Amino acid sequence: MRRMRTYTSVWKVPKMLYGIQDIALPFPVSYRQIGFFFGTMAVMWVLNRFPPFSLIDLWMVEYFGIPGFAAWFFTKHLLDGKAPHRFIMRWIAFQLLPHEHNRYMEITRPKKPHVYSSPVAYRKLSYTPKEDDLSDD
Repeated sequence: MRRMRTYTSVWKVPKMLYGIQDIALPFPVSYRQIGFFFGTMAVMWVLNRFPPFSLIDLWMVEYFGIPGFAAWFFTKHLLDGKAPHRFIMRWIAFQLLPHEHNRYMEITRPKKPHVYSSPVAYRKLSYTPKEDDLSDD
C-alpha cells in the first residue's frame, strides 16, 4: 500500500506566544502549554485549601514548579501513542467498565444462578500430622 503525501499539516501551525506586551519570553510558549499551566495552577490553588497540602508552604514549587512540569509533560510526551490527559481519561473509563467480555461483547450474567437438580457429593480432605512429623529436631 502506498502512502499518499498531503500538505494539510503544513497549514496547521501551532499558535505561539513570544512575548507579553514589550517583554520577550525566554522561549516561545504555545497556547496549549499556557492552558495546562494555568489549569494546573488552579488545581494547586484548590488543593492548597485542604490539609495536608495547606501545611506545605513552598509557593514557588506549588505555583510555578508543578504547573510548569505539568505543562511540559502534557504537551511534550506521549503515553502509548496518545496525549497523557487522553490516556489517563481512557484508563479511568476502562477501569469503570465491566471486565467480563467474550469476543469484545459484554457478557450478560443470568439473574438466577444455576441450581443442581441432584445432590452433589464431595470428599472432605483431612490431614492430621503424625507425632513423628511434629518433632523434627
